[in-house]
Amino acid sequence: MENRTDNFLCRPISALFIFFLLLTSCNQVQPEYYQGIPVVAGYFYHLAGRTDRVEGYLVKIDNPKILASPGLIFLAKGIDGNDGAYVMVNGNRYDLPPILKQTVVQTVLPSDQEMGKRGFYALSQRDDLLGKIIVPLKLEHLKAGINDVTFYKGDNSDGYEVSDARIQSVDNKTAEVVGVTYLIIARGRSAAISDFDFVMNYRGENLRMESEVPAWAKRGKIRFYRAGNDMEHLDRMFEMYKEAAITKVATHVPADTKSEEYAQVKAFVDRCHENGIKATAFFTLGGISLANVMLNPELRDYISKDEYRQLRWREPGGTFLADLKSKGYIDMMLKNVKAALDAGIDELYYDYAIGGTGEVLDFLSKVRELIDKEGKNLTIFGNCKGDLLVDDVCDLTKSEGTEEAGVFDGQWIHNVAQARFYYAVGFDWKPYESKYEGADPGVAHPGAHDVREGMKYGWKRPIAEASAFQSFFAIAEAGDKLLTGWVNKDNELAMEIWKGITTYNQFLAKNEEYYTDVRTVSRVGLVAPPVIPSFEVALTRVLLYNAMAELNIMYDVVLLTRLDSQTLARYPAIIIPDIPYMDDNQLKVIKEYKNKGGKIYTIGSIPELAQLADNYSPSSLIQELQQESKRKEFFKNVQTLAGEPLVSIENAKYIITNVVKKQGTDRFIIYFVNYSDFKDNVKVKVNLEGFVNEINKDKVILLSPDAVPLELKNVSVKGSEIEFTLPKIEIYDVVTIN
Repeated sequence: MENRTDNFLCRPISALFIFFLLLTSCNQVQPEYYQGIPVVAGYFYHLAGRTDRVEGYLVKIDNPKILASPGLIFLAKGIDGNDGAYVMVNGNRYDLPPILKQTVVQTVLPSDQEMGKRGFYALSQRDDLLGKIIVPLKLEHLKAGINDVTFYKGDNSDGYEVSDARIQSVDNKTAEVVGVTYLIIARGRSAAISDFDFVMNYRGENLRMESEVPAWAKRGKIRFYRAGNDMEHLDRMFEMYKEAAITKVATHVPADTKSEEYAQVKAFVDRCHENGIKATAFFTLGGISLANVMLNPELRDYISKDEYRQLRWREPGGTFLADLKSKGYIDMMLKNVKAALDAGIDELYYDYAIGGTGEVLDFLSKVRELIDKEGKNLTIFGNCKGDLLVDDVCDLTKSEGTEEAGVFDGQWIHNVAQARFYYAVGFDWKPYESKYEGADPGVAHPGAHDVREGMKYGWKRPIAEASAFQSFFAIAEAGDKLLTGWVNKDNELAMEIWKGITTYNQFLAKNEEYYTDVRTVSRVGLVAPPVIPSFEVALTRVLLYNAMAELNIMYDVVLLTRLDSQTLARYPAIIIPDIPYMDDNQLKVIKEYKNKGGKIYTIGSIPELAQLADNYSPSSLIQELQQESKRKEFFKNVQTLAGEPLVSIENAKYIITNVVKKQGTDRFIIYFVNYSDFKDNVKVKVNLEGFVNEINKDKVILLSPDAVPLELKNVSVKGSEIEFTLPKIEIYDVVTIN
């Protein structure tokens, strides 16, 4: 029998034939540019023992003389002032300008992470800063036919990356970096110059505003179930939703509106609404499964193709990367949206919202237009893989790479750095989903550390951590054994786990007022590149972020791409964590902040930022913060500039706090998450100077989902300061003031 898969996916084709197809013009229309096709080094290069080649391209030009002023344009990462980087064009050397003037110390990712989720989405193990470079070329160095363009590194260089290259007419007279960005311009495939140009010219036209979001979807109101619905035991499922105070459930909506499955889903959605529950339609945007393509051959035209016109895998043997430029694919996905709208769905969830940033934004814009046309206001929930521009147009988003929180084998694991960043990404108001999944979803129970009898056991602490840092923890990916135990109520351990989940969710539902309409309180702003910690590849700033959380330094992330004087004015002090590049406008904002009395603590970074610092530490401090002595030194440096900490805790190493204020009131809420063993008599001091004039001792309340005493001990108030003792903290305590 013929191997259908092999036949369908194209049998191997010779490289020569591929290039012939690619490089032979099908028409005589003068192209805007001549695209480079990446090629690997030849056999003789390796025989010579050379290791200085970075990337090579072949560029076919029919008639170079029509290029009035030819130039090479490419995207690169990691070229600094000491690289000695250059490019050879048909054997002629051109030196490359540095993206960064100083050398950036690279941190190589462990090999077991390189092939995981982070490695796939990053497509880069180098610096987070991407530059577009133009190098004018001499016309006589080009030839009719195939042109060889090869990039090399200097003797003292640790290398750099090139992700796209082309030749076209340019106005530039000297080689120069014409643009740089920290922002992600593409996910799941190599970045292209067209992606870069889109991002550099995008001005947030599709930004979603808080006032546009339905009230039910506000932060603090969501308790999400997406662990699978047993349609044969719906009575039990709705009993479970009630037990866990669920407000939103995920389901699949088939495209065929005449099918029996569609009618079943529509009835399910109606029943959700009857029980006050919203329904989310779950879609995959950036992927098309191999099975689906085999069963529906026409989908092959909707698969993204690489430079050699080969189908792009997202996961070899499992899923292809979808082509979001394909009109047929977009039309098909919009048809799915219409089916979901007709089924009464309240929200559209797009998993793997990846591709070119501009392509994803354009698609979501079309989705929003269709929703508006139908006279509805659904929320769009995006799993955007750290692409902040795409996050901007979604009503809520999902964190990535989070793990089960706790102390395991002596290692303290938490997700506070992620939480702080997603809070900033969401403009301080957007909700986002958290679920532990680790760096690679291909392993059993990804992200879980406490697994008992083949089931994830530790749900309470992740729920606590998420809610304490303005997230919501989804009941997701429970696994068949655990879900079956919940549904059938026939597994004692499964039901023990379920009891913990329901207890914590019921606590959140009962005390919803302490999670809605709140904003964080901080004296410290952390000015950071717009790179979510789990996707950071060049500098391990996450060690700094984690240290700040573990030292209970309340900080707000101020994204470099949104830097303005009004935002910085909120903070007596800011920390600049080893930033290798700022543009002139951003530097101007920092200088204005300094001139108005703001205090600056610079770690590493460019010389201009070091000169502005009231306190300075070398970039090596970030790695050294794992040492207790260095942590004490760092904490003292921050305290000198920002003043006394908002919250101080005695003799309780593994407790992290967060402080928020209820909007429009003088009420403050302090969340305490304990990551280790239960603790008795935890002494706490809170200093709200500058945020409130007086604390009312009679209006201080202790709450907890755990079976602990709910009366604070040794309460003492003096103006805007309060001291008290938590009688016992198991996992989660909440104290409200005023």
